[in-house]
Amino acid sequence: MVNAIMTAQPGPDSGPFERFLLWLSPDRDLALKMYREIMRKIIKYFVRKSCDDPEELFCETRDRVIRIISDRAQYDNPEALFYSVATNVWREERRKTKPEPLPVDDILPLPPQETDEKERKSRCLDVCLAKLQDSEHALITIYHQGHGLSKIEARRLLAIEHGGENNLRIKTFRIRTRLRACMDGCMNGPRVN
Repeated sequence: MVNAIMTAQPGPDSGPFERFLLWLSPDRDLALKMYREIMRKIIKYFVRKSCDDPEELFCETRDRVIRIISDRAQYDNPEALFYSVATNVWREERRKTKPEPLPVDDILPLPPQETDEKERKSRCLDVCLAKLQDSEHALITIYHQGHGLSKIEARRLLAIEHGGENNLRIKTFRIRTRLRACMDGCMNGPRVN
């Protein structure tokens, strides 16, 4: 494949992502199709590697690839470049120190105050979720449900429904911010049984 950057130069006002798509293919529809296919494969790669957030690691990989090709470097195989960069991202992620979970002592019951605290958190969460609009409640619930591929597929469908990946992230961030503020107020307010 001939490097599209060298055959058809983007305009001066086009962004890095547009130049990236042009690098994949001069035909925008084909470039978007190739991008989605690469995204699917790289996310599956991170899922197989048991990564906590495969979508986030894909975004990091994509951003690095965009930086690499913006230097006008010649790469004839986009998929090979993506896998190479994804491997480096995975290695870096693996090197990060992960907190070790505390051992669970099944013999001793939780102290009463710890049990009360968990129950209070649960009640506060119920109260705060009830304050959300139905659409926001459904969005944040679906966004945080599932594991692995089912979670990725649910988020992909949500992104389509809400106008793209960035719009979805912004909406869920705003909802979580309001939930945190509500939870802080509830947890620090007077105790209600």
